[in-house]
Amino acid sequence: MAITLFSILALFRKLEKDRGVYLGLAAIGAAILFSLSQRENFLWGFQVQFFGAVAAAAAAFLAFTISIERTRRGERAIGHLCLAYVLVLVGTYTLSNGILASFLLIPMALALRAGRATVFATVGWALLLTATYFFDFHPVQGHSPYLYSLTHPLPYLGYVSAYLGNLVTCLGLAEPVRTQAAIFFGAIGLLLTLAALARSCRTWDEAPARIALLALILFVLGTAMLTALGRVTFGLDQAFSGRYVTPVSAFWVAHICYWAPLRRLRDGVGVGLTLVGSAMVAGLLFCAMKGHLQGWQEAANQALTNARARDALLSGVHDDAAYRALFPVAEVIDRHVPFLRDHHLSVFADPDSRLLGQKPNWLGGTLANRCIGNFDAVGMLSSSAGELSLAATGWAWDQGSRKPVTRLLFTDAEGTVVGYAGGGWPRPDVRLTVQAVRSRVVGWNGFLKASPSTLVRAYGLLPGHHTCVVGEKITPSNNARLVPLSSLGAAIPVTSAPVLSGGWSKDGQNAAAGPLPLDESAYGSWSGADGNVGEMRVGPFIASQSRIAFPLVTGPHAENQVAVLLDAETGVELGRYPLINSPTWTGLEIQVPEAVVGKAMVLVFRDQGAGWGEWFAVGGLHEVAPNKPIQ
Repeated sequence: MAITLFSILALFRKLEKDRGVYLGLAAIGAAILFSLSQRENFLWGFQVQFFGAVAAAAAAFLAFTISIERTRRGERAIGHLCLAYVLVLVGTYTLSNGILASFLLIPMALALRAGRATVFATVGWALLLTATYFFDFHPVQGHSPYLYSLTHPLPYLGYVSAYLGNLVTCLGLAEPVRTQAAIFFGAIGLLLTLAALARSCRTWDEAPARIALLALILFVLGTAMLTALGRVTFGLDQAFSGRYVTPVSAFWVAHICYWAPLRRLRDGVGVGLTLVGSAMVAGLLFCAMKGHLQGWQEAANQALTNARARDALLSGVHDDAAYRALFPVAEVIDRHVPFLRDHHLSVFADPDSRLLGQKPNWLGGTLANRCIGNFDAVGMLSSSAGELSLAATGWAWDQGSRKPVTRLLFTDAEGTVVGYAGGGWPRPDVRLTVQAVRSRVVGWNGFLKASPSTLVRAYGLLPGHHTCVVGEKITPSNNARLVPLSSLGAAIPVTSAPVLSGGWSKDGQNAAAGPLPLDESAYGSWSGADGNVGEMRVGPFIASQSRIAFPLVTGPHAENQVAVLLDAETGVELGRYPLINSPTWTGLEIQVPEAVVGKAMVLVFRDQGAGWGEWFAVGGLHEVAPNKPIQ
């Protein structure tokens, strides 16, 4: 983005003679180009090409302009000309719209009377890049058919206008006003582009720098047209994506630098146009500043969700919701985490982040009364081999530094590290009730693995390997266990058929599980794809004892599958039972609260995981003969 800004301002400096105007508009241009409304481009490595293509095009037009100016002065220009050719090559292979830059050099060469040799060389280079780019070219599957835009010109034009006006979306306008404002603002951009093109074609004697700015404007317009060609059927919301703010920002800054040096203050018309232009520039600056504030807040929230995912990885807890903050496919993360851990990469680079399962010697050196805080809650995510995966929350304040505690770890009763947590979460309630706390972001969230009904302690990590005790908690008892199908007793009567939603269907289990080996119906969430999610509601029913069971089979991952027991009359949650991995049909026995035995209940089976192997299937509800309690 710095390259884009430098290229535009270098061209602008050739046109603007007033130093004060130049510096003022340069500052406004920098604010627009670096607006955090495009924060995803700054924070997500995948988006780097959206900067690269615009930067390569802008720098190419600047280099080509310098080569023309040097030629007119009789100086050697081959170096800048070759640099321009290299830059359009970079743009072509950075993003699909980059190929437009090579073709825009052709009208630049003609308009600037670059000479026959330069024109032919520019045409030849553009054709060569086209041939190499489209060799073995494959259209992207699932995008809009290219002919759709020809048969639907108004939606196409609307998408292009919305794309060019997407800067106004950061104003927080409600629909349909947001879409209408973006289309209107983008339409103004289209009209300004046509006016600039008409002016340059009419005079045919423009300054090279102004032609270069027009080329950049047309480059972004062409980008909008290409994007609309492949995405017009996706809806206008897609045109408002933050990644498209990058080229659009360059579009408007280039317009500012194109028109500002042409201002006239000698007559009423000139003054009026200057005032209108100043109002538009002020509006663009306001959008940029609003984007900065909004993007900063969104980035802060994203940092918290990233930190939560980090702590899930460090704690060895598979939490699908946390993982999605990093990558949409959880099994990709699971596949790469062992390599990162073994090679001390990414979140495992810090030695203090590799303490899981260890008993560090310095952990005993706690500072008394250094921290105040609380271990508020611990909830079960899943259970496997007698070990619980848990999510924990609380708050912590370092009285020594008068700051929130930012890193915490959990240990079991023997001092073994069993998990990690991160601070910085909003807890305004603490500040209102605890006088010593001076911040609203003293909350923490974390993950740990521990045995059922065991003591875990939360420590705040302080500089110099010092720690402070924040609180302690007893982990939940494991209120579910796998039992043989033979232990299932009589069927529990259910007053109505199961209510299915999402991916649930009768006999919807994966073929690898096989049919349920009991004379009853089975229902599964797979139904043809791991990505299916949804829920099945069974009931109302009445349990005559505190333990019930049902046949169960799961895919390789049961971390995001859960059974929830509800009061049939009020809908209040009575119990939650994370499912246990069972690749073959077996029984799952759960503990029903004694207080609700004999009352009407509903059992809801929820598949909340769309990743590979995340599905399960169940049969009917059964009584269980009382014997030893669930451990």
